Amino acid sequence: MVGCFCISKNGHDTGEYYVIVPAAGNKHSTGENFVWVANGKNRTVANPKKKNKAHLFITKTQVSGMDRILDGEPVSSNLKLANLIKQYRAQNTVKGV
Repeated sequence: MVGCFCISKNGHDTGEYYVIVPAAGNKHSTGENFVWVANGKNRTVANPKKKNKAHLFITKTQVSGMDRILDGEPVSSNLKLANLIKQYRAQNTVKGV
């Protein structure tokens, strides 16, 4: 599931596109119902948002090279992630979210 694009269905961020990222080292385990998401802008790889899976539309599309993005410099990683989301959003429309 890490690396999948997702779209928020509920909350103040409804309609926001994210990518599921692994939990940062200082974060506690989220359990099965939660994932950590980042968009490279206000939710960075270093400071992802904890989001309930029920509040997300999780796509089957995965970011290619996610390991390389996460291993890069923080500014570079967030910029790449934001650009990938922008490209994905331009090419895909999701109805009913």
